[in-house]
Amino acid sequence: MHNRYKVLLSTLLCLIITGTATAKDFVDHQQLPAWFNKAVKREASLDEKSDVELAAFPLKGTVEGRWSDVQQIDEYWYFTIDIGTTTPVECWAFKDYDGPANSLVNMMKYAINNIAQQQGKPLSSQYNYTLDMTTLDDTLVMDYQILYNLGEGSDTVSGLIKGLSAESANGLQVCLHNEVGYRKTLKKIFTSFVNAADKSDNTTPFFHAINSVEMNGELVGLASEKFVVDSDGDVEMRETLSMILPVDANNVAATDTVTLSWSTVDGDLINTYQYTVENSELASTFSLSSVDGQWQVEGEIQGKAVNANLEYQGEMVSNFGTYLMAQSLVTTADVDETAFKIWTADTDPTATTTIVMKKRENANGLYQFHVDMEGFEIEYSVDDKFIMQSAAMHLGPISMKMAPLFVTGAPISL
Repeated sequence: MHNRYKVLLSTLLCLIITGTATAKDFVDHQQLPAWFNKAVKREASLDEKSDVELAAFPLKGTVEGRWSDVQQIDEYWYFTIDIGTTTPVECWAFKDYDGPANSLVNMMKYAINNIAQQQGKPLSSQYNYTLDMTTLDDTLVMDYQILYNLGEGSDTVSGLIKGLSAESANGLQVCLHNEVGYRKTLKKIFTSFVNAADKSDNTTPFFHAINSVEMNGELVGLASEKFVVDSDGDVEMRETLSMILPVDANNVAATDTVTLSWSTVDGDLINTYQYTVENSELASTFSLSSVDGQWQVEGEIQGKAVNANLEYQGEMVSNFGTYLMAQSLVTTADVDETAFKIWTADTDPTATTTIVMKKRENANGLYQFHVDMEGFEIEYSVDDKFIMQSAAMHLGPISMKMAPLFVTGAPISL
């Protein structure tokens, strides 16, 4: 949990943010023409349903609307959905993808460029219209909409492209619709598409959490962590951080970070692999492992290779292990503080980071902790199962908070 904050802070500070994401329309409707404000309220009745089945993803279920047969294109699958309007809804299922933030933003940019080519009119302007992030049960969802204009003067054509992406253990699902209005209609179709994902063969985690990420009171991303016990009896951890951040009224920056790690059941780190995609480009990739008692890191950042042996050769605590450390503080009466080492690729991938965790007085029935990550101060609370209920960090003008959106299991319950 703690090294995600350092990754988050670095990402935010590296971006020039003049606006923040919020689950509402960015555009002032009073400045839009009457025809648009009327058209944007349109919805379709969706009287038909379809059965979809795709063993390779897998998908199996009943979905809203009249769906086409699936088309396989390269390494993904594609559907069109007739909702009785001028333009069909388009949906994709991916096994290989950049991330729910980058894939969605990139696909929407690509779609607008295609529309401009088909219309024979250049893209003259675009505006962030809506941005939202939520969950459908155990699946994180990102919702982004762009208002765009093609051509100039009296020849201008306006449009609204709407996009949704969802990441689950099966892969990534994306739906787009290029027509003003039908926003609830698209969400209804997308929800049925996500719910059709067949998860019956997926490994059940003993802990899975999806948390909202806020900056200065505005929603900017989703963070998830999932713990399972692997065939060797070790703890396998998958952590993700996906963000779509408006950099101005017209553009957004997309970031997806994935961290795969393994830990002993005692909380000691075995190895880890992390990569970050920023605006559809691989920004960094790192692997850390111990070879003959020597911690070694390999990877690259911004195209530059990194190969180093860490000076520190002792035990490091995994993300799973940080929960055990918190539990130990609570259950040990005469101890209020503990210190330990972790590894994070965020600031210096060739060195460890020292964590100092302090127990605070309980408040509102929750355990309270203060964490110092070499200058990064974090306050957070957990319940009696050590599930995070709130977390906050402040650095100058930036305030960041996390809160749970979905939780199953408990991080200390193998």
